[in-house]
This record gives sequence, structure tokens and C-alpha cells, in this order.
Amino acid sequence: MRRLSDKVLRQRLEARRRELGQGGISTGGSLVRTLRKCGRENCRCAQDPEARHAAHVLTSKVRRKTKVVYVPVDMVEEVRLWVQERRRIRRLLAQMDTLAERLVRSHAGASRAARRNTARLKATPQT
Repeated sequence: MRRLSDKVLRQRLEARRRELGQGGISTGGSLVRTLRKCGRENCRCAQDPEARHAAHVLTSKVRRKTKVVYVPVDMVEEVRLWVQERRRIRRLLAQMDTLAERLVRSHAGASRAARRNTARLKATPQT
């Protein structure tokens, strides 16, 4: 991994923070298209599994159980954008975690080097 200066790392962190602020509504989970029976006895979907109706649901985990919420047809594209926005936010946060860790490691390494240099200067005989 290439060594970047503290200044560059801080600039990149700030850029990610600004990107986070530009977001809109987001939701966790997955938008899933399913095929299901409508429940009417006379409908063709009751006899023919190939004729089932398409429906969209938003699935997410709550306390290790899958939660399913029906998404009305007129909201499908909007909910799809919300899910994409949450993924974008998660990606940005992961990048920020990596950059922050690199900044901490870089700073700690620079501090150690400075202490070593100071110790060497003190140990060198003065003439």
C-alpha cells in the first residue's frame, strides 16, 4: 500500500464526508421481485405456477429474522434508489474507516520516528 501524507489522507476523508452530506433517503435491505398467487380462486395463477403475479418486497434482517415489507408498484423505482443510496453510504463509510486507520497508523509511525531521532540526537556526543 502506497504511503500517503497526513494532509492527503485528511483531504480524502473530508471529501468522503462531503459526499455523505449529499445523500438523500436511504434504507437498508434488498428489493426483491417475487412471483405469487393473488388468492382469487378463478385467477389463472391458482392453477398455473407459470402465471403467478409479480410483486416486489423489501427484505431486511431484524434480530436475525428476515423482515419482509410489500412495496407498491408505484414505489418500486423509488425504493430501488433508496437501497442504492444505502449501499453508496456504506461504501463511503468503509472507505472512511480505511483512510482513518491509515491516518492513525501514519501518525503513530511518524511519532515513533520523531522520538527515535530525538533519542539519537541526545545520544550523540556534542563537540
